Amino acid sequence: MYKQPDGQLDIFTLIHPLEDMLDPENRWVVRAKATPWEMLEQNLAPQLYSTRGAPAKPLRMMLGAMMIGDFLGTSDAETVRQIQENPYLQYFIGLQEFTHQPLFAPLSLTLFRRRITPAIQRQIRQILRSGEIPPSEMPTTSE
Repeated sequence: MYKQPDGQLDIFTLIHPLEDMLDPENRWVVRAKATPWEMLEQNLAPQLYSTRGAPAKPLRMMLGAMMIGDFLGTSDAETVRQIQENPYLQYFIGLQEFTHQPLFAPLSLTLFRRRITPAIQRQIRQILRSGEIPPSEMPTTSE
């Protein structure tokens, strides 16, 4: 007996929480687990964020987005779109649940990238080396 489906499954209810639904061997899941996010936060947040003004996006979100854009070779606008569409990229930048909403404007990523001085970039590379991230996958400051 064949039973007709009731309709298409809603992917937004299937991917909740992300970690339970994603392939643990996916390159972005592996990279997320190998990246020393806490060490990056401790060392870089005081240099990159002000204690005044509106709340800023988390360091992992912005630095992770920058790393994604550098790895994929995409513009900031395309990087934001890729993250919006891909649950693996959302997991990489620290989200617990998939969202189809853009997380930030491309300009926010551009402005964040401008705060990365050569000294901060060297510091990022040094911290990432401790997390076994290959140098070819480390972020650059190119726009």
